[in-house]
Formats: sequence, C-alpha cells, structure tokens
Amino acid sequence: MDFSPDLLPRYAELHCLSNFSFLRGASHPEELVERAKALGYEALAITDECSLAGVARAHVAAKECNLKLIIGTEITLADAMKIVLLAKDRASYGAISSLITTGRRRSRKGTYSLSREDLEPRAAESVLMLWIPGTLEQGLWIRERFPEAWIGAELHLGANDRRRLEELKALSKNTGLPLVASGDVHMHVRSRRKLQDILTATRIGKPLAACGQALFPNAERHLRLRMRLAQLYPRPMLEESAKIAGRCAFSLDTLKYEYPEELVPPGETPASHLRKLTEAGLRWRFPQGAPEKVRSLVEHELLLIKDLEYEPFFLTVNDAVQFARS
Repeated sequence: MDFSPDLLPRYAELHCLSNFSFLRGASHPEELVERAKALGYEALAITDECSLAGVARAHVAAKECNLKLIIGTEITLADAMKIVLLAKDRASYGAISSLITTGRRRSRKGTYSLSREDLEPRAAESVLMLWIPGTLEQGLWIRERFPEAWIGAELHLGANDRRRLEELKALSKNTGLPLVASGDVHMHVRSRRKLQDILTATRIGKPLAACGQALFPNAERHLRLRMRLAQLYPRPMLEESAKIAGRCAFSLDTLKYEYPEELVPPGETPASHLRKLTEAGLRWRFPQGAPEKVRSLVEHELLLIKDLEYEPFFLTVNDAVQFARS
C-alpha cells in the first residue's frame, strides 16, 4: 500500500478529550488543535465529557491555524451506554447545550446524570452521533431513534485488534449502523502518557502502582499519524470520518447573545412593545403632552433603534430597572 501523504485517506478526529475533561484529558485544547493541523487532519472535534468548556480556546486556536473545529461532547448514560454527540448546525449545538445543562443541574458539582429518556426528540433529530459500542440492544435502540448515527471504531494496538475489527463489522451489519474510525484521544502526543496515568490515579484515588487495568495499556490514545491510521483501519472507515466532518457546518462565530423572549407580550413585537412603553413614559413625563421637539427626537431614536434591531436590549434594560424599583 502506498502511504505517501497525497494518497493517504482523509481523516478527521471525531472523539477527542482535552484537559477540560477533568482528570482525564492530558492536553490543552490549543495543543490538540495545533497537532491535528500539523498531522494534516481534515478537522478535529473537541468532545469533552458532558461539557463545552474547552471549545472556546479550541475555537481561537483553530482560527489561527485554519483548522476546521467541530463542537461536541462525550456522554455516558446511566445504563453505561457511551455516545459522542456532534453539532452539525445551530439547532444541534442548542440541543447539546441543553442536554449538558440538564445533566449537570440534577447532580452535584463535577458530576452529571443523564438517561436515554433525556435524549429528547429534538436531539435525536438534529445531532450526529457516534456510538462507542456496547451491547447489540444499545445499537438497535440508537438505530431506531437517531437517523444520523455511526459506530465509533476505536483501535489502539490491542492484542485482539484484528478480531475486534471483525466484531465491529458484524455489529454494523446487525444494527444497520455504519462504521467510522475514531481515536478516543486523551493527549496530543504520546509523551503525555505518564501525565495521563497520573491523572487517572488521582481521579480514582489510588497510588499509581495500584491502578492496574484502570490505566490505558499503551499510549495510543494520542493524535496519530495518518500513515499509522491507514495501517490500522480500512480506507472507507477513515474517509467516513472526513465525510462526517463535512456535514458539520456549525461555528462559534455564528453565536450571538439572544435576549429573553418573555419580555415581549403575546401578540406584540419588540418594536411595538418598546413603542408602547415609550409612549407611556412620555405621558408620565409630560402629562400635558410632549413638546414637538421631544416628540421628534423620540421618533428619530425609535427609528434608529429599529434599524439596528436594538429593541431587545432596551426592553431588557427596562425590565432590570423595573425589577430594581420593585
């Protein structure tokens, strides 16, 4: 097989934890982004556990080095089903954010709790999912509810990788879910292995020498060379990761502050409600009627506010003032 860079399969890492996955990830988001770019990856997904905490720094780094960043999260449900959710658009980003909020709010700080029932229809219809395979029942359940789901095939030079790959192919056939290569990345380079081991020991509260199988057996959960990946995975599984990345169009650049909708009464628009409040204020300030000069200034300012679409801002300020006066 020819492993020259131009002929290597395209690859995007879709399952990657940063050090914002507390005591799990051993690399900063910036390090992961820069390494993925250096390796020629199509894209990198930052998928910290039930968290979006690392994506802001990753976003800045990705813009600086011109790498496509995918926003996502890793979730382990109450029944031990493990999934990775990826945001393909604004709606799916909102669904992921809502799910994380739900899981964190109902648990003590630093933990979360989510079940299958929490994967509401909105999330099922909008997000892309990687299932980190468990039981056949899990796979069949996912296939019935998630129209855009894959089996994340994660091979880490274990003794039974070849057999594992055949098992994954059989699982794909039995569930109808396609396979995609992913790395369960915890560090940007293999030299962070010792640090990752220490993080694991700290997390489980044991001396390093007593951690046993809680530690990863090797350092393969780093961002690997594309040539190495091509030796481990069939080309279609690697190429599938790039295709999935191509479907993810969401960027943090598209976000802006969204003002509370409940400030506007039913049947009103922000502009009409602001005008009513302004008219009420004029009547209070000028019981005998506002002077023409004042009226002209108010109309000018309301027109300017409308052109800039700033009505929600002024309604929010008014709400805060009314609350302070109450």
